[in-house]
Amino acid sequence: MENREYQLEQDAERRLSRVAILVVFSLTLVMMSVNASSLLMEASRDGREINPLLPWLSEGTSAFYILVLFFVLLRVERRFPIEPGHWRQNLAIHAGIAMVWSIVHVLAMGLTRDAIYPLLLDWDYRFFSYPGPVEVFLYEFRKDLVTYTLQLMTLTALRTIEWHRMEAAAARRDARESQRLTLKCGGRVMHLEAEGFRLAKAAGNYVEVEFLTGTHLARITLSELQKQLTEARIDAVRCHRSWLVNKALVTEIRPTGEGDVSIHLDNGQTIPGSRRYRGQLDRA
Repeated sequence: MENREYQLEQDAERRLSRVAILVVFSLTLVMMSVNASSLLMEASRDGREINPLLPWLSEGTSAFYILVLFFVLLRVERRFPIEPGHWRQNLAIHAGIAMVWSIVHVLAMGLTRDAIYPLLLDWDYRFFSYPGPVEVFLYEFRKDLVTYTLQLMTLTALRTIEWHRMEAAAARRDARESQRLTLKCGGRVMHLEAEGFRLAKAAGNYVEVEFLTGTHLARITLSELQKQLTEARIDAVRCHRSWLVNKALVTEIRPTGEGDVSIHLDNGQTIPGSRRYRGQLDRA
């Protein structure tokens, strides 16, 4: 069991890293291209002549080290994620790391420009000479802080998605193995016998799930609830965008004359069925 959980966590981390690299690299390259082309367009509009390599070298040296440093941020965020219970402490840690991140980025970018500008542009360039090292760093740090924050927010969002994915997978696995449904509401986690399921109704961001023993309000989608029920071998049918019903309890389906239907259950209860889900109802 522990080996399986560990493997699932590692798979989630690899999936998160792949998606994060794709997103951050794509956005960084797009922004580099937009900024470089904008500099060329502004120079042309103002009648200034500039070496066409200059904007691409200027933006490219910055983008290159941002992408290199992103691999550092991947490891740092994994060690200090922004998550409930630790977010204040970890956010303070990231504030300090962002300062170091920016210093490395500015130094690497500046030294690289100092080295390649004379070779490629015939320009005796000095990155830190004007208006001064402190002013240059403060100017660049503002932009680096935005970049670091956006990358951290991206990783936090992707980690939240992966966490919910793993949680849903674990609930479906438990439903398959123990025929129990896992429902959450607030800080509570309820494990209820799937065979007692009657119907469910969407209620805003929650779902009202009715069992033989009572009704519970759960933080789950109807689609995810249906997946758990399927794993638990309960034939639940989506009859409406807001309703899910145990097929075994349906006694009659009556057309309303407008393409929709009314569904009658074994206890005399009636729920709506929409034409959108008519195919599922007919198969049921």
